[in-house]
Amino acid sequence: MKQLLWVTTVVFLAACSGEPEPEPTTEVEISGEAHYMERIMMPPDSVLEIALVDEVSGDRLVVERMEDVGAPPYPFDLRIDQDLMSSDNQYLLQLTLYLPDATPRFAAEVPVSSNQTNVSEIRLIGVDSSAQGMGSETLAVEWHSFQCGDIAVDANFEMGDQATLSLPWGKAELPLVPAASGARYDDGEIEFWTRGTDQARLTIADDDSVECSLRDSVSPWTQAMLDGVDFRAVGNEPGWHVEVIEEEGVMFLTLDHGANRHVFEDVEVLADQAGYHAESSGHEVKVTLASEPCQDSMVGWTFPLTVSLDRNEQTLQACGRFLR
Repeated sequence: MKQLLWVTTVVFLAACSGEPEPEPTTEVEISGEAHYMERIMMPPDSVLEIALVDEVSGDRLVVERMEDVGAPPYPFDLRIDQDLMSSDNQYLLQLTLYLPDATPRFAAEVPVSSNQTNVSEIRLIGVDSSAQGMGSETLAVEWHSFQCGDIAVDANFEMGDQATLSLPWGKAELPLVPAASGARYDDGEIEFWTRGTDQARLTIADDDSVECSLRDSVSPWTQAMLDGVDFRAVGNEPGWHVEVIEEEGVMFLTLDHGANRHVFEDVEVLADQAGYHAESSGHEVKVTLASEPCQDSMVGWTFPLTVSLDRNEQTLQACGRFLR
């Protein structure tokens, strides 16, 4: 009995003499997803840096780096000891996407608090637009953007004796023809009549003329062309579009009215440019092109190609064209 009591006492004392267990720390978890809208691929070894900054002191409370990030989107999950954050202070979440030489390419800054656990989607903004090979100054010089009823029209007058129109369904080169006033361009099918730099009128075939007003930016079709996109198609119900840059082997697929975006690399161009095939993260897509006129079900424009997208046993229809 004494021996048993002694053993029990030793065990009890040993348990009491150990170091006290540390109290569990409470963490604040800030999660979200970052992306950029430009149709470019970040080179290998690019780095996304995410920092939580005290807005008052400027101190960086925590910094995480995601190496060799590849294509967007970039989901992140930042964890920080709750003791480092006060409910009375203001904080900023700073995201910077660096090129391999440590040059900032995209960045964003959003306010957060100790009670905010999900910042949803963050759009990264280009730090240097010239890195895309086309600054806004170039766009302003070369293209004049108009909204003509339902049609976004971008006009280039560099040739002097003709106007090049970028329309959703294709390009048109209109020769300059005599006019009582202003500048009138007409190829027998499309007429574009400008008066000054901010007024224009568009007439297509036998349709009524439409007055045009200035736009702040080029149309998505023209923007895609300037970004080096070779092929673009747009579908409805639900709204979706696909863009392919053949030289880089990249496909950008946007589904559900922009809610879901996917980037595919190593895209295969099918024989005779009959379409494209790509796989990424369990998703397999095939874009099939048919040289048959396609009328957009929403606006009635006629495109040169009928397009179908096969993805995860789902088939979507669209109209599209090559941009160059």
